[in-house]
Amino acid sequence: MTSEMGWLTQEGYEALWTLNMLLYPEHTMEYLGYLGYNSDTRGNQLTAVQVTPPRHEDFKRQISCRSVLLSYVFGPKGCGKSCFINRLIKKGEIEISPETDRHICINKIRYQAQQEKYFILQEVGAGDQDEILDKGGDCDLAIVLYDTSRPDSFSKAVEIQERLDVPSVFIGMKSDKSSVKQDYDYTPEQYSQMAGLPPPLFFSAMPDRESAQLKIFQTCVLFASNPFQQQSQSLPLTKIITTSAAVAVAGVAAFFLFRYVRHGR
Repeated sequence: MTSEMGWLTQEGYEALWTLNMLLYPEHTMEYLGYLGYNSDTRGNQLTAVQVTPPRHEDFKRQISCRSVLLSYVFGPKGCGKSCFINRLIKKGEIEISPETDRHICINKIRYQAQQEKYFILQEVGAGDQDEILDKGGDCDLAIVLYDTSRPDSFSKAVEIQERLDVPSVFIGMKSDKSSVKQDYDYTPEQYSQMAGLPPPLFFSAMPDRESAQLKIFQTCVLFASNPFQQQSQSLPLTKIITTSAAVAVAGVAAFFLFRYVRHGR
């Protein structure tokens, strides 16, 4: 969000302020004080902040009033997480801040009926993955990437998804390359349907695919804004298989019981 000369625009400043509020709320409160916010009234800096309920309450009540959405970006090493995040602000390469060691981008996304929301993507590296997954991945939408050109990539993505307790979606990266069959019992489409997830999306980070990239980000914002439109909770495939097996066993037992009763007569 810079001008042609590289200067920060008003829209870019507002996005940066929003991101800082998420990452460093205490510093943002200080900045408001330095700027004189409410210095001549009985109020304080807290009147400038809208406190939203915890996300799990949003999911239960099927209501989301957030204007800022956070998505964690998971995926196996080399699947294209950095490229995906960088394309949110239409950049090729971005330096990661040494102070935070976090790769984060923010942009304002306009979607459905001209609605707008700030969309934040944060890369989850190998060092932070277990800690975040142990908490279920507390965010508005977990984006799980996999490499469509590597046969072992989707199975690793499934291992990540099964540890999530928040709405999620798979995105197949490097869709501009020849895709290969994934070494997994189910295709990404089949798994997503069985686990109650939206159909997988497909993404190319090539600079000439900006229109298609924007549609992907708009779709992600829609999913994050309306998590209740997905089938309420993502059900791990192991549970689905267990349930299916139980139903099958019950069916076989009922069949033999029916034969036994009929022959007994």
